[in-house]
Amino acid sequence: MANLSQIAKKAGCSISTVSRVLNYDPTLSVTDKTKQKIFRIADDMNYSLPKNRAKSGQNLAIVQWYTEEQELKDEYYLSIRIGVEEAAKKYGYTIERYFKNDLLDPIKDAVGVIAIGRYSQGEINDIIQKNSSTVFVGQDTLSNNLTCVVTDMITPVERVLNFFLDNGLERIGIVTGNGRTNDNHEKIYDERLKTFRDFMRSKKLYTPKNVFLGNISPQSGYQLISEALESRNLEDFPNALFISSDTMAVGVLRALSENHIKVPEDVNIISFNDSANAKFTLPALSSIRVHTKQMGARGVLALRELIENKVEYAPEKVVIGTRLIFRESSFSPKEKD
Repeated sequence: MANLSQIAKKAGCSISTVSRVLNYDPTLSVTDKTKQKIFRIADDMNYSLPKNRAKSGQNLAIVQWYTEEQELKDEYYLSIRIGVEEAAKKYGYTIERYFKNDLLDPIKDAVGVIAIGRYSQGEINDIIQKNSSTVFVGQDTLSNNLTCVVTDMITPVERVLNFFLDNGLERIGIVTGNGRTNDNHEKIYDERLKTFRDFMRSKKLYTPKNVFLGNISPQSGYQLISEALESRNLEDFPNALFISSDTMAVGVLRALSENHIKVPEDVNIISFNDSANAKFTLPALSSIRVHTKQMGARGVLALRELIENKVEYAPEKVVIGTRLIFRESSFSPKEKD
């Protein structure tokens, strides 16, 4: 674990300056740029700051777009929230949690808010009106001049599609779903579908019937593929599938198995999220690993910068990269988990 001397050396500051910045000394006169540099270095070096480094009474509110029951069934958002909580505790904040349908009036008294999930414009406005020190995790809100942390949804899709093409697979399909915000005012579009369409059209390989749209559930994945196979033979069916969720992939695998279609011999499959269940399916799923805990932690760091530099703070979008984990559901794995 790093110490103050190591941080000071890397930051090019005195140990005293580093200590006073990390302990929020109000009498210290240094630039905001220097403060941000020290905080980033301390975070990167996993420096454990004193428990009292957040001022007394500084509660951080976590707003989740799901109910608590829904969140427990969704590893993606649960993991983000755990990442937020771990980082918040490291920085000495106390935590108040709010789930779907909870009254949000108390968040106005929090030092800041981390909003996890997908919200309509009306819901965003409501949160910001209650507490303007808010960072959104999992939704791009930069167009609203609001700081956010998101995962890269473009590069991994293109990498998967190039992988399929490099292996001679051109009948590529996508299994995905669109949803709606909690207030039912706005549709949530999967930007990975747009990336898929644009990429496949650029290669003159796009086929609308190879786009399978449903709900994000095992049942939907199963139903979409089962219905498609009732009217199509294997030669007309995709020989490669990108699936936007491991959850849907479970149903897809079952449908293919019931129709005696072999994976990956007949159909290559790469999924998204790399959930805990991905390595235990039959066959084990190749999947794109999303660093959800890191998303949560970066959200807390961004919120700290917003709180400390609110007057001159410029909103930013932090994009967290992904990693493609190869397992048995796709050809020639070059790296295994």
